[in-house]
Amino acid sequence: MRIKDGFSIKNYEGQYTVVAEKGELENTIVLTDTALFLWKLLKTKEVSKTDMLNALLDNFDISTVLALGDIDVFLRTMKEKGIIQD
Repeated sequence: MRIKDGFSIKNYEGQYTVVAEKGELENTIVLTDTALFLWKLLKTKEVSKTDMLNALLDNFDISTVLALGDIDVFLRTMKEKGIIQD
């Protein structure tokens, strides 16, 4: 999986928000710290869900269950908005 071309993040008053370079997103997507981390990971290379889990566990003080939940919410949101390509 990776982030499709045409999407980026902008820092608006301390909140990282997903923006479409062409057109508009239906709703604003504000990224949490873990979602921002996952965004940067998927923007730079092709990664699997296992890669995302290992990266979160290596970089955050987070349980496996919580990390998997964060990944699932992130992926579901990004897929619903057409931002991720498999």
